[in-house]
Amino acid sequence: MALTHPPLINATPGEPITSEAWNNIISSIKTLYEVHNRSASRLSVLVIDDKDGLPVTIARVTIVSKKSAPIVAQYAGGDIQKFIVVNIGAGKYELIVEADGYSVEERDLLIPDGGEPQTVSVKMTQMTPEKPLADYFGVTLSEAAEGLSAAGFILNRIIDSHGNDLTQDDIKDLGTQVKVLNQVPESCDNYKVGGSVALLVSATPVVEKRVTVPDLSGLKLDEARVALEDLGLVLGETIIGSPK
Repeated sequence: MALTHPPLINATPGEPITSEAWNNIISSIKTLYEVHNRSASRLSVLVIDDKDGLPVTIARVTIVSKKSAPIVAQYAGGDIQKFIVVNIGAGKYELIVEADGYSVEERDLLIPDGGEPQTVSVKMTQMTPEKPLADYFGVTLSEAAEGLSAAGFILNRIIDSHGNDLTQDDIKDLGTQVKVLNQVPESCDNYKVGGSVALLVSATPVVEKRVTVPDLSGLKLDEARVALEDLGLVLGETIIGSPK
């Protein structure tokens, strides 16, 4: 704020000062006091978490003005738990609040004349943390499930190459037998912690045992049944007819 002082004169030593000159000096001093009392104010900034309403005590609160250098508020703990700026001049400012894990909050701030203390509340919104999502192609289902869990991601669906949905219990039984063929979403540098991931895995290998069916000609029915059972086969429907 620019000040315009009353007319002042330079006095010569030994010469008397006129009442007008003296009054001008008094008027100038009063003007300085008025400006000081009008512009000096105390600003308190309460920074809170928008979810639980608890104070955010580790933050950087900066007051920026086009007419002066940035002012960094100092945190006062105990019963106060606010960020304080003393002797802030009247005028327009920009209030910037930053804290790790939260989005930056900015707002316009007006400090009026009068020097009355002000308290401003700023709600901070937590940002969802992000982590790299690895590429699990070719690893076993068990390894992929462990990796996703350790990174904070949710394995919400598992499908095998035959189109069958697998359950979490299947991971225990088949986790080391099947491997990941694809994943949704694909690997990336930043994925929100708590995000869902779906895996496409190979189908469970099925091994069929093959045996040679023996010649049962000339055997009685019971003998034929025993011979088949020894090979893991089952005697099916039989047709009894007269011999040729």
